[in-house]
Amino acid sequence: MEVVQYKCPNCGANLEFKAGEQNFGCDFCESAFTNEQLAEIYPQKEEHKLDVAEPVKTAEELEQEAEFGEYNALYNCPSCGASVVTDANTSATQCVYCLSPVILTGRLSGEYKPSKLIPFKITKEQAEGKFREYCRKRWFLPSGFRSGAHLHEMTAIYVPYWISDCMTAGLMTANCKKIRNWTSGSYRYTETKEYIAVRDGEMKFDGIPHDASSRIDDVMMECIEPFNYNDTTDFKMSYLSGFIAEKYDVSKEDVYPRIKKRAVSSATDTMRASIVGYSSVNITSNTLDIHNNRWSHFLLPVWFLTYKHHDKFYHFAINGQTGKFAGNLPVVKAKVALAAGITAAVANLIIGGILYYA
Repeated sequence: MEVVQYKCPNCGANLEFKAGEQNFGCDFCESAFTNEQLAEIYPQKEEHKLDVAEPVKTAEELEQEAEFGEYNALYNCPSCGASVVTDANTSATQCVYCLSPVILTGRLSGEYKPSKLIPFKITKEQAEGKFREYCRKRWFLPSGFRSGAHLHEMTAIYVPYWISDCMTAGLMTANCKKIRNWTSGSYRYTETKEYIAVRDGEMKFDGIPHDASSRIDDVMMECIEPFNYNDTTDFKMSYLSGFIAEKYDVSKEDVYPRIKKRAVSSATDTMRASIVGYSSVNITSNTLDIHNNRWSHFLLPVWFLTYKHHDKFYHFAINGQTGKFAGNLPVVKAKVALAAGITAAVANLIIGGILYYA
């Protein structure tokens, strides 16, 4: 497996992308470099033109390697030489032995190469702060859930996304009523007028996202939207240094139904909102559909925290650009029961006091 590491030209230590400074920094000598400077220093890394000697392998070795490579990959860390195994969809990670950032270049080449990327803007410290703030008033969490040791497990991942630009077009009809009531003398009158409203038109949608990783919950990813596409930049391997990145394993065809549903639903709501001035509106037909669908492949920044409690996994995600978060948290039933008991006891005391003074 071909790997890439970005080293500081001044001292040889590892370079990582710094979300807070929006540049590439060395923690050892505190040097900083822009993406343009790195491209000049390491042009061959972006073009995947590294000279790697391939040893001659036997037919048996090739067969075993193919079977292994279907689900996993083995690479040698350039810093310490350790052999490290990753699964088939990981494209950037760090060596578990020396913690050096490593980019597996072959994973994001050809059809898997993203066209755009949004760099991280939220630092790990900021992500941890948002998580602590979210947990502060949630009294029923496990005792170790807010611990610093647990927050150390928060991971920055570039998640693969399919981005869709499309058009919606169609016809909507609705039965509408205008109802007027009035009183004259001792009589009350009701007048009902019925109308047929028609809406026919097109709407253009740019940048409808859908995550392209089967391992990530789709609903949670939608909850941390939107991403600001003004911050997109052309994909460069150097942005992955110091982060984990995923290769997509969900196709455009698989996410198309959800993209279509989101576009049609939004267009339907917009058309429906334009039918005003009636007492009631009942949609009778809707032929909205999407066409001219164009796809792009992006990597978008997300902070993840996974927690296991009583053999169940809980996940928390933070948008690495905007800081918006979503997730599900474990609840300790004993704490809930204790709180319920205290509440009941306090309620009894209050009721007893009221009865006593009555």
